Amino acid sequence: MIEKPRYPGMRVTANGNQLVSYHTETRVADAGVFYPITPSTEGGELYQQAFAEGHLNVFGMNTLAIEAEGEHAAQGGAIAHSVCGKRVVNYTSGQGVVYGVEQYYHAPGKCSTMVLEVAARALTKHALNVHCGHDDVYGALDTGWIIVFGKDAQQAADQALILRRVTELSLTPGMNVMDGFLTSHLERTFYKHEAELIREYLGAPEDIISCPTASQRELFGQTRRRVPKMLDLANPVLLGPVQNQEHYMQGVVARRNNFTEPILEFFEEAYEGFAKLTGRHYGLVTEYRTADAETVFVSLGSAAENIEAAVDYLRESRRAKVGSIHLNVFRPFPEAAVVKALAGKKHVIVLERTDEPMAGDNPMGRDVRTALHKASQGEAGLPTMTADQMPRLFAGVYGLGSRDFRPEHTIGAYEFATGSRARKDGTLASDGASFMVLGVDHPYEVIADETPSLLPEGSIAVRFHSVGGWGAITTGKNLGAIIGDLNDLLYQRDKIVDDFGNPKEIIHVSANPKYGSEKKGAPTAYFMVAAPERIRVNCDLRHVNVVLCCDPKAFTHTNPLDGMSEGGCLVWESEEEGERAWERLPIWARRQILEKKIRVFTLPGFQIARKATDRGDLQLRMQGNAFLGAFFAVSPLLQEFRITQEQFRQVVHKQYVKKFGRLGDAVVASNMEVMTQGFERVREIRIGELDAADRSTLRGRPLLPVVVEKAQENGCGSGCRSHARPEGQEERTPLTQIASFDALFRAGLGYNQPATPLASLGVMAAGSGDTASKYVARRETPLYIPENCTQCMECIAVCPDTALPNCSQDLDTILRTAITNYVTDSSERQKMLRLMPEIEQRTRDMMRAGLTKEPLPLQQIIQTVTNDVNGFSAEAKRQFFDVIEKVPLAYEKTNAIFATPEKRKSGEGGVFSIFVSDLCKGCAACVTACGEHRALRMVQETEDVNADHETGTAFLDLLPDTPQKYLGLYNDARPQDSKTATLRNMLMVRRNYDALVSGDGACAGCGEKSVLRAIAAVTEAYMRPLYHAKADRLRAKARDLERVGFEKLAALKARSQEEYDLFRQAVAHMLMGLGGEDDNDTKARITAHGPISDEDVVGAIAAVMRQEAFNHRDLQPIDGRLA
Repeated sequence: MIEKPRYPGMRVTANGNQLVSYHTETRVADAGVFYPITPSTEGGELYQQAFAEGHLNVFGMNTLAIEAEGEHAAQGGAIAHSVCGKRVVNYTSGQGVVYGVEQYYHAPGKCSTMVLEVAARALTKHALNVHCGHDDVYGALDTGWIIVFGKDAQQAADQALILRRVTELSLTPGMNVMDGFLTSHLERTFYKHEAELIREYLGAPEDIISCPTASQRELFGQTRRRVPKMLDLANPVLLGPVQNQEHYMQGVVARRNNFTEPILEFFEEAYEGFAKLTGRHYGLVTEYRTADAETVFVSLGSAAENIEAAVDYLRESRRAKVGSIHLNVFRPFPEAAVVKALAGKKHVIVLERTDEPMAGDNPMGRDVRTALHKASQGEAGLPTMTADQMPRLFAGVYGLGSRDFRPEHTIGAYEFATGSRARKDGTLASDGASFMVLGVDHPYEVIADETPSLLPEGSIAVRFHSVGGWGAITTGKNLGAIIGDLNDLLYQRDKIVDDFGNPKEIIHVSANPKYGSEKKGAPTAYFMVAAPERIRVNCDLRHVNVVLCCDPKAFTHTNPLDGMSEGGCLVWESEEEGERAWERLPIWARRQILEKKIRVFTLPGFQIARKATDRGDLQLRMQGNAFLGAFFAVSPLLQEFRITQEQFRQVVHKQYVKKFGRLGDAVVASNMEVMTQGFERVREIRIGELDAADRSTLRGRPLLPVVVEKAQENGCGSGCRSHARPEGQEERTPLTQIASFDALFRAGLGYNQPATPLASLGVMAAGSGDTASKYVARRETPLYIPENCTQCMECIAVCPDTALPNCSQDLDTILRTAITNYVTDSSERQKMLRLMPEIEQRTRDMMRAGLTKEPLPLQQIIQTVTNDVNGFSAEAKRQFFDVIEKVPLAYEKTNAIFATPEKRKSGEGGVFSIFVSDLCKGCAACVTACGEHRALRMVQETEDVNADHETGTAFLDLLPDTPQKYLGLYNDARPQDSKTATLRNMLMVRRNYDALVSGDGACAGCGEKSVLRAIAAVTEAYMRPLYHAKADRLRAKARDLERVGFEKLAALKARSQEEYDLFRQAVAHMLMGLGGEDDNDTKARITAHGPISDEDVVGAIAAVMRQEAFNHRDLQPIDGRLA
């Protein structure tokens, strides 16, 4: 055992944001001034939470938390507070960094010592991305701030202290950077700082210290306050003057020698002092196995850990002389340390999370190259380096927007640099190429054939598959925390200690979420590894032991078996067992299960959750607890560490008390019960035959018109529409075609999508959501109950997703549509159509009679009447009944559609229908709006329910639009003349209801989208008739012009030759493209063109009017949709 440091830290399981903010900055800073932006939002929230909880910092002082109105304001406020002698922190990322960049430049000149905590995020370029990139920080490299990077959350938390010590010595503000999501949201076990460490290492802001440099002594005297009060009422100064030519440059260049040059020396002292107190060593750069290395990687952030694992693999498997350095300090750039680490190496591979193709190299590559070149030129202050010690530099781009950075990418980069692998375009390093792309199908890509996991031996790798809003992320965090807490149990039992005599980490945990920007309702994944040693790989798991598939529909849209190890365990949400469960797996999945000998378990997680709570939202979130219990039942973790079930339950209970205790004992108990049931009720199924019945779509078979062979699959159900381009409209460019978008983004390529010209643009064809399906997101779906419907339109108005298309129709139209499109025998169809007036009249009579007594469902009436009418086959009758049974038809309480018109005139009453489309996200807003009418209720989306809804929307697409007579006092041709109370009736007109294309990634039940949909519908309803009327006027005017235009021109010419010439010139200028920069230039162009006749003038004006008419009435702006 080596000498124990005084402050080794206190073990805590947390993510990066929690460790840096709640466990560090809230205990150090006097104030937090911030504005939320992903993925730094949690940092500010945690600071606010600590403030709200009344926490004091370790110096016993109250803190202040301020959420400003934007990142720019937050940065300004933080700087202002810091120059008042306070320790201040801000949290930001991505666009927040560059939005506030204007504020950064002036802060060093005011001696601000604040710290900006950055969870680095990709900047919005061709598209928005909320995940990891370094271009946000790179955008602030020249602002004069100190910038440090942590390769994991422990280093980020430690450097929060180290950086603050340096900012307060150098009087220069700093940025403490960790990778967004990859570090900020990665759950591991770390060490929280002791309060006494913070007090001893940093000291209090008001301490009086000796000025550490001659420049500071010249400004402050021999001593100064540790955090200077630059704004001090007792000693007032002006901060931030205006300077002209004679003064400004002096201030800029004086910064270099007076303040910037001492910073690296302060860092070396700070790192050394921190290591003595804690036992954790850093330095300006962290070298890993570089002593004998010939090839060295250079990186920033979490990539370094991945690279270090790959370095070990290459050394062990190939005896490769390879190493890695991580730049802990990026500004000021530590040139001497970099030269010392890289001089004499053969190859240096600089990997960066940004790409600047307009520059000669990416930023870190430029800095490395500059440092080495200066050293080779004998630059003072740098290690001496001869020309033959200059390594060859390679540049690589990886991980943009958290693109997966995998072991095969690191190995591929090594192979390319050492000459054993070409890029995808066939170019070798020996051909003079030095740039590479990692992780993307690109001409410059390099990737190794080997795909090792690089996880520690004995690891248990777990992947969750779930849906946003179902609580899988929380479950994953709880799972990681519980495994972390098992270490306490193991220490109490076995008393195993580390080199410092502290309780040893027996089970190392690494857990991180993966989700896109769609949030609620979109597929999510969560990764967790439990291992006997530190886990350094931080990427999507392709070597998985256990898959917890909380999403019962996962096999319809992804491959939950991807990367599963032989003999691994799949736990899948299903209330079926045995053969029935096996039939739910697609053939391709069964083949993988058989080949890899995967054990398959089913768990009725939702059934367990339903028994625990009546609340649908809690059922979704509590289901994950059942899977948590199932994990411990099927994985060998408890057995390998000899942990009893009772001990395990005690640890889980402790975590649930911590997580849910504030909500009461009942909540803790219900979550424990769900977890226990998951542990006990997970069932292994017998592996069946490969060719067993396939019921894997989880969808029923809809009844479709005889003219349609089968329902469209893979996204759009049976309700998709594709309308041809109007005659006279030019062919769309590939960029604007849905087919081009689908070929790249919907071709099943997933992570293997190539880097094509379309991918490089922030452009996607409009209306792609029209062919989307939200089936994956729905656990429940609304069921329409026609006999309770009053046609109030409340549900239709509130639905954000245009998922309740509706209409009113003549009874004759419904019957005719059913017969014409669903009876297969043409002769039988004709027989039924001839008898249809009799069926319609008798049906109507029974409907009328029913209103005075107990009305019967319309389907029942139609069947009764049809059975009484002879003259066609039983098969035709069956086919007719099959579709009529599935079509929702309301008349009983829809007085405005049936009773009132029918009373006014027999035969005028119609039927009202609401259909549920595949765009529904299952938010239940419609059910809430329906209220006591109870015409809608949420039901489990079974195969039968799904088939009924698909049948209904297929039938709807055959119907004409709602006739004006059923729109009441809403006038579709002149909506401005309509009665206000009837405006909702416009939603029965399909073009109005479909005005906003849905199928988007907005959260289920999004209120903002309901507003947008309403605005779009009103705009369509009001403007379309006006546009069509204008088109008619324009076409009429064009015809009139062609009829009388020549006569009018002749009259104008006879009256005034000058006016005639001016008019003709104006037409040539404005409509024929012959205008010039002045009058003489225009006349010269017209002369060069040749004579312009009256026919040319009339034709030009008429052509413009006809084109405008086409634009107003016939233009198809969105590919495949009617205007």
